[in-house]
Amino acid sequence: MKKTVLVLTGLLFVAAAALQAQDYRTTMRAGARSLNFTFGGFGTFGFTGSGVSGGLGYSYFPSAGTAYRIGLQAVYNHTTTPWNDNTTAGTNPGTDGTNSTLGLGAGFDYLMYWDGISARLRPYWGPGISVIYNMSSVKPPVSNNAPGGTTLETRNGNTNDGATVAVMWALGAEFFIYPELSVSAEYQLNLISITSRSDRVIVTKNNPDFTSKQGSSYQILGVGAAGATIHFYF
Repeated sequence: MKKTVLVLTGLLFVAAAALQAQDYRTTMRAGARSLNFTFGGFGTFGFTGSGVSGGLGYSYFPSAGTAYRIGLQAVYNHTTTPWNDNTTAGTNPGTDGTNSTLGLGAGFDYLMYWDGISARLRPYWGPGISVIYNMSSVKPPVSNNAPGGTTLETRNGNTNDGATVAVMWALGAEFFIYPELSVSAEYQLNLISITSRSDRVIVTKNNPDFTSKQGSSYQILGVGAAGATIHFYF
């Protein structure tokens, strides 16, 4: 992922050096819209509150120098761990294990652009807010003959499971390759984020579920996320 960001950032500056002298007019004007595909980060959010993850976004320009940007992220991972019977085949059957994680995010930014460098290169900055939710479930392989008290499932056992609301500040630059196509590199500073972690639930055989509170936390001026984005204007 880091290599992707570096490659796209490098292409931005190489293209800028080759095309800066050409007369050019961008499509960044009042009423313009763009679809945004991000690699290594999206706008104001990542699935850990200040982490990095790709995303799909949409921008609307009420003027040539400002934009409203919204974005969505979603990721689902699922793996299966087969049950392996180390005894005589068929005498000790069991259930396969699974490991599942789900992450959902939505963000909103207000961006302000500066056109003082060149017609193709537009630095920008602005505030944003995001809401992120993570959940997980781990079920180990278990023998059907396992004794009472054996752990069957752990829900929300990861440290980032729960909901995070974050306010961040974006700083980046966008370079137009064609009037309808641009690339940008961006960094986001986490101004403040508040996380409410989901309760951890442990399910055991023949016993009531055990629930433990995980509490909440907040962070001020945390490490931000970096990302590169391809924009298609229409």
